[in-house]
Amino acid sequence: MRFWRFGSLVSILFALFFASHASATTLETVQNRGLLRCGVVNSGVGLSEIDLQGHWQGFFPDFCRFMAAAILGNADAVEYVEVNYVTRFDALNADAFDVLMANTTWTAGRDIDLKLAFTHPLFYDGQGFLAHRSVDVNSVKDLVGDKTYSVCVSDGTTTIENLRDLVATNNLNLKIITFQSVEGVYDAFFARVCDLMTQDRVALVSQRLNRAADPTSFILFPDIISKEPLGPVIRENDPQWYDIVQWTIYATMMAEEFGITQDNVDTFLESPEPEVQRLLGVLPDIGNSLGLPTDWAFQGLKQVGSYGEIYDRTLGKNSSMGLERGLNALWSDGGLLYTPPLR
Repeated sequence: MRFWRFGSLVSILFALFFASHASATTLETVQNRGLLRCGVVNSGVGLSEIDLQGHWQGFFPDFCRFMAAAILGNADAVEYVEVNYVTRFDALNADAFDVLMANTTWTAGRDIDLKLAFTHPLFYDGQGFLAHRSVDVNSVKDLVGDKTYSVCVSDGTTTIENLRDLVATNNLNLKIITFQSVEGVYDAFFARVCDLMTQDRVALVSQRLNRAADPTSFILFPDIISKEPLGPVIRENDPQWYDIVQWTIYATMMAEEFGITQDNVDTFLESPEPEVQRLLGVLPDIGNSLGLPTDWAFQGLKQVGSYGEIYDRTLGKNSSMGLERGLNALWSDGGLLYTPPLR
């Protein structure tokens, strides 16, 4: 009987050992599936939305497409999984998708307590306020006094925590109305349930453009009450996958630094610049180290484009949003986009 127990224990240990070693990495899973599963939030025009043909469009979906092109050679090999601000982290940890690509703020608590890994931000933003012009307030300082103003905000987010901090430190007379989804916030605000709503400023601009019959009927406060570094999130404990997500982001930014675009990327294959050769796979070291094809970045750039191209067509000068680059410009242009050396 003792031997049977020992033998059973050994068998179990061997089974657990081989099962743990046989489990596929995220990269292997994506490659075997032939699809990148990308978690997205319907944040509105420019950011992330479904068009009339049922296709996801916008800044964040374009980075899903870049990743798919880099990993699988096909920018269209993406399965989009829609989540909201309440369910996104649980869904990621439950393996509902491979990467969360949305306007999600990197914070210490989320990084540490939720066992998630945040890569380099894709977009630097700040929390702001949008108000009905008829309320006759133009900035946060106008909210001080005896009159009470109502503000719509999504629960369970950094947005509401920032709002509570602002109220507590500035003695604002605000009635906070919470909703379980950001869609509920938007619907309520534009239905005039509340005087103001608060969210990332880029989302406020998007919603004013997307939902308002007359965008001039709303005031975007100049105040920025928080730092909101927004970008991809993955599960912890997969360093290879982290590196892949991280360096595909850097590849888009590095390409813009060198002036590489969808239209001219082929000409850069003849570049004598070693950094460009490593980026485009002429020197194959980086792709090999990541476990990707040697032309991983070339495929992403050829099929989707550089960071500047993605920004301009979804949020910037070639889009309906028309947002200036600001903090999201290259470091050489006064922004925060700065990539490590590719060597």
